[in-house]
Amino acid sequence: MFAPFARRGNYTGLLILSLPVVLGGGAIVVDLSTQKVIRTQLQAVADIAAMAGTEELDGTQEGLERARAKAARAAARNTVNGRLAAIHEDDLLTGAWRPAQGELDVDAPVEEIDSLQVAVGDGAIPTTLARIAFNDDTMSASGASTGFRPPDEAASAIGCYLPLAIASCLFDLYTVEQLNEITLVVNPAGIDNAGWGRVGASPSASFARDQLRDCEQDGIIEVGDQVGLMNGVASTAVNEVHDQLKVTSTRWDPDWGTQPPRMSGSALSASQYGRTLEGAIIVFDGGSGYCQGGGGSFNGSEPLVGFAWAAIYDVRTSGSSTEKNIKLKLDTYVDRSIGLRGGGGTFAGVTWQPPPLLVR
Repeated sequence: MFAPFARRGNYTGLLILSLPVVLGGGAIVVDLSTQKVIRTQLQAVADIAAMAGTEELDGTQEGLERARAKAARAAARNTVNGRLAAIHEDDLLTGAWRPAQGELDVDAPVEEIDSLQVAVGDGAIPTTLARIAFNDDTMSASGASTGFRPPDEAASAIGCYLPLAIASCLFDLYTVEQLNEITLVVNPAGIDNAGWGRVGASPSASFARDQLRDCEQDGIIEVGDQVGLMNGVASTAVNEVHDQLKVTSTRWDPDWGTQPPRMSGSALSASQYGRTLEGAIIVFDGGSGYCQGGGGSFNGSEPLVGFAWAAIYDVRTSGSSTEKNIKLKLDTYVDRSIGLRGGGGTFAGVTWQPPPLLVR
């Protein structure tokens, strides 16, 4: 009659013997779940920090410093396991992304650095049941991400432009070096000529004046739009150029070389000369006729094919119609990321910067 009690004792013994296994299994389930949540949080912080910092990479030492600082600030706005996240100098690595190798070249020169790698971790996550079952007080989790800044693309759309246009055949006629050395003039017409330009309509003198005052008044313009062209003095616009040059804050860039001497009868005083009125101008495709003989007449309508960066540096507002003039300098060497979209056909200093990508 004592047999049932004996069997119960055996069950109790088995339960006692299996308790560590039960606790161990529970520890694994509970603590691994916690670890997974924290790992997900750390990965999110790494992604956010890498994307934020990469936006600042511009090929300069200052850009590197801004990238690191911005990545740290972005991380600090997030929490991991209930605490504000923090990344340290050792958590950040910069370099040039090499797609063929799928790795970061940390020895790349500063001007080639286009990527920021962020590695974050927590090696002191308190355990719960694992502490009892395995005497493990802590566990670890980590996250890592590499942000890549794609190269600039030629802009296909912009929202701000000077009301001037040049023909795309200039880019066939001249090398890049030559194109940056020639002087463009609005009047009189010539092979190095520029003209007044407006998308969707004829560029009247009043429009050109207003667009010089507010470069965004014409809205967004893009490759494929029709460009109305106009030669001539456009006196009110020429006078506006003078007014804008007197108050502009930009100056002739020494990298462009020595500024040409003031033209005879320049409206700019000796103290004012050296100031520039800079912005994107229209590049249109009107065929080779605009670059042959006396150049195009800059009348009618032609398709917009891209944008170039130009600096107006001299203006004459007095004299006969052929003496009134505007002189421009092209600078296609430096990328200005003012485009709203990429995919343009003219890579001439007006670009669009694609957003950073996560490559790892």
